[in-house]
Amino acid sequence: MKLSTRKITTVGLLGALTVALGFMPVGGFIPVPTPAGSATTMHIPTILAGVFGGPAAGAIVGAIFGGFSFWRAQTDPNPVAKLMFSNPLIAFLPRILIGVVSHYIYKLARGTTGRVLLMCVTAAILGHTGYWSLADKPLAWRWLAAVVLGAIGAMAIVLINRKSTNQGPALAAVSGSIANTVGVMGLSALFKYVPVEAAVAVGITHGIPEALVAMILTDLIYRGTRSLRG
Repeated sequence: MKLSTRKITTVGLLGALTVALGFMPVGGFIPVPTPAGSATTMHIPTILAGVFGGPAAGAIVGAIFGGFSFWRAQTDPNPVAKLMFSNPLIAFLPRILIGVVSHYIYKLARGTTGRVLLMCVTAAILGHTGYWSLADKPLAWRWLAAVVLGAIGAMAIVLINRKSTNQGPALAAVSGSIANTVGVMGLSALFKYVPVEAAVAVGITHGIPEALVAMILTDLIYRGTRSLRG
């Protein structure tokens, strides 16, 4: 596949941003109120590459992300993470899929169907976050928080997107983020680096907050660069 000068520039900038996030003191992580404690932002440049540059650009930036994960694993003090990401299949394949999946979901998610799907996804993610934010409270309070936050999220999508017909960027971010989480944890369980139960637990507590963070930031960046894209 031939890459235009614009796409090559996109790959270069977003690849460099991926590495820069990896070297930040906080490692590209944002604190969230779940048992995981934080959500990574390192996959967002790969999502943006898929949205702005197409599947090839997304795959290349994803490979840069994978290369950084593989390199960092060699000195990772966490023995499980070191074992997981020293496996090239785990380090590279899920990262590459982020950009590819993001691109095709971006292309497909338009119109009323996209808006309804985005409402459901947002409600589910915020509901999960609300549920875990009150982990030390009675079950009734946890479910109440889940329902309230989920409803607020759904209404926010209606208000924010009432004049928009393109839900692609937000849904692309959610899909790419989930593809990464499922890929990493699924392969780790397949290779028996972690128990299946632990893989599922990490996938839920890490994957959902990361998808929410990616959805918000990707949609904001997409809207903010609209004038630059013409």
